[in-house]
Amino acid sequence: MENPLQTSKSPDSGLEAPKPYTRARCAAELSVVTIALLVMSRLLFMAKGVDFIGKILPVAIAVLFLYGPVAVIWNRRRRIDFLDDGFVSYLKSIHTFLIVALIVFPPYLMAAHFWQLTVGGYSSFSAAGFSDFWSAAMFQILIVALPEEFYFRGYFQSTINLVTQRRWNVFGTRLGWGWLITALVFAFAHSVVYYRWWHFAIFFPALVFGYLRERTGAITAPVLFHAASNLLMDWFARSYIV
Repeated sequence: MENPLQTSKSPDSGLEAPKPYTRARCAAELSVVTIALLVMSRLLFMAKGVDFIGKILPVAIAVLFLYGPVAVIWNRRRRIDFLDDGFVSYLKSIHTFLIVALIVFPPYLMAAHFWQLTVGGYSSFSAAGFSDFWSAAMFQILIVALPEEFYFRGYFQSTINLVTQRRWNVFGTRLGWGWLITALVFAFAHSVVYYRWWHFAIFFPALVFGYLRERTGAITAPVLFHAASNLLMDWFARSYIV
């Protein structure tokens, strides 16, 4: 099969075409780009005490994770092929997101409720208010979920898929090493920027994000599921009384 990245030499520019991907070149590129973005994000996080940086920190990190992969994709002369390409495609992605959310969220919340009462030491659940829901939703979609999904499920997972086969059929969707490796790196990346003991658990929702990307061929569904997960957990955590 012809490598999708193998381009011929441009007769107009005379520029040498990028070399086709191999597993070694893929690993090197992803390692360099990811480490560079995480180091820059970590430095920004460490400097958040500076008033100016503290105010722009979320936006600055979002810009890094959006424009970083765009620059690499442009340099490699690749197409951004992980975005929905029309209204019908968007509707299908939203439909898939809603179905998966209805399957995943209810049992998760029941298990988390049991955990909060038995292990967390909370006495009861009292639904918290969400007066700033729309601003919080826009923040989660545009500043958190979109940049992270663009980089990890869009660029990172897609790049691994170029050099590996998707051998596993999970609920009718072909998955491969890109799905697993991306989820692992995604969870680890959070602890590089700032450490929390529970960051290892991010691996599990990341599997759902990656599944949605492969199921729909785009990042719309994972962006929505990612943002919904963050909003739901914020509300859920505020709803317990010690």
